[in-house]
Amino acid sequence: MSKRFIGIDLEGTDIRVAILTAAPGGKIDVELDNRSYETPEAAAEMITEMLGGKITLGDRLITALPCRVGLFRRLRFPFRERSKIEAALPLELNAQLPISLEEHLVSFLPPQAREDDYEVDAVVVNKREVDELLTHFPNPEQNPRRIDLFPFALLPALGQQDGILLYCRRLEVVVALVYDGVIWDYRLLPGTSELDEEEVFDFIANQVSQLENAIGHEGLPLWVIGAGVTEQLLITLYKTDRTILAPAEDILGTDIPYEMAPAALLALSEMREAKKMTQMNFRQGEFSARGQLEIFRTKLVAVGLLSLLIIAGGALTMHLSYLQKTREEQRLKQQISEVFHQVMPANSTLVDVPLQLEGQLNDLQKQVQFFGLGNQGAATVLQGLSSSIDQNLRVDLNEYNYNSNEVRLSGNADSFESVNRIAEQLKANHLFNHVEIVNAKLATDNSQVDFELQLKFHGGEEQ
Repeated sequence: MSKRFIGIDLEGTDIRVAILTAAPGGKIDVELDNRSYETPEAAAEMITEMLGGKITLGDRLITALPCRVGLFRRLRFPFRERSKIEAALPLELNAQLPISLEEHLVSFLPPQAREDDYEVDAVVVNKREVDELLTHFPNPEQNPRRIDLFPFALLPALGQQDGILLYCRRLEVVVALVYDGVIWDYRLLPGTSELDEEEVFDFIANQVSQLENAIGHEGLPLWVIGAGVTEQLLITLYKTDRTILAPAEDILGTDIPYEMAPAALLALSEMREAKKMTQMNFRQGEFSARGQLEIFRTKLVAVGLLSLLIIAGGALTMHLSYLQKTREEQRLKQQISEVFHQVMPANSTLVDVPLQLEGQLNDLQKQVQFFGLGNQGAATVLQGLSSSIDQNLRVDLNEYNYNSNEVRLSGNADSFESVNRIAEQLKANHLFNHVEIVNAKLATDNSQVDFELQLKFHGGEEQ
């Protein structure tokens, strides 16, 4: 029997299922189905019916959580080993997120090499979101095999082409920039009821412009998917003269309904990434998918007997190496003590070495964070100001007031025209989304103009 790759999209009271099956000759058969349900139990029964009455061992089911339930952070590390990243992620996320990770799951994409380090996209999701989602499936202990998050779940299906994904759900709109093989950035418009078409278009137009400006490109093609796509919205988008592409046209064709496209792209993503295991997966810990142990009972008995033999032989080896391990432990304790005295302040009392070193690391991170850990550190902003202001302008800056939301500059220039030119040049800098001349007046000697500027960062609160 051919292996089936099944994408399941749950939205509101709708179930959308796409089944991709490899056919002879390299062709891929696509089956689509869409139904409505009233309770999670009814959803589980419908999924079984939509999959032909049963789910076989070879079927690979994938679903994804809506974008709004995830907290996304892009982090940088000086290493790329998965084990090291898994160990370092909780520390970094705890420092950046206003939540406790105890009731949350963390998943991340493979690191991307940058100039001097590695960039990691990580997402945090509350456990109850996964628990609630699994109640909709016929066999929640085993299926779905993987739970991803929109829009990251769709990336493998879009290939390596650059573009902007417009995913319009009924209660949220996601505008994601696909660039250089990754989700470069995305913007979310959440809603509590179905969104107005004019509001959706205004949001899309504004965010597309900002995303393109961030990478210095214009006119990127659009992929438009989701149950929230209306005929009027499509007409408005076509009037912008943008190129609108059908996602994965070579596999799915151009006849996939907009509301079914997410499920189809989920299935295609799983087909392309099934062996690589490089996508996000929130089926972990207590929510990990479990296999059918009865199928492997005989093999498990054989493995158990073999394990006993291995344990019996290994016990002797462990006993002989015990003394050596004890000596190594003493040596490592001595090394840890030496490292402690090298990095901790003088006269520090040795109590709990790992905890003390972790506290010292946190203190150092807080000290250097102000100077550029992120895209809006004080040093980065100061460098951006220097590169943006024309060197031919005579300007003296007297004060530089920086916080996480904005920068205030005060100084003097030759003329009002020079002040206006400085403001226009700073508006072009990608660091700021709002530049305002708060004050500009002639100095007491009438030879120069005193001014004050307010520069707000992207993501800063409007005042």
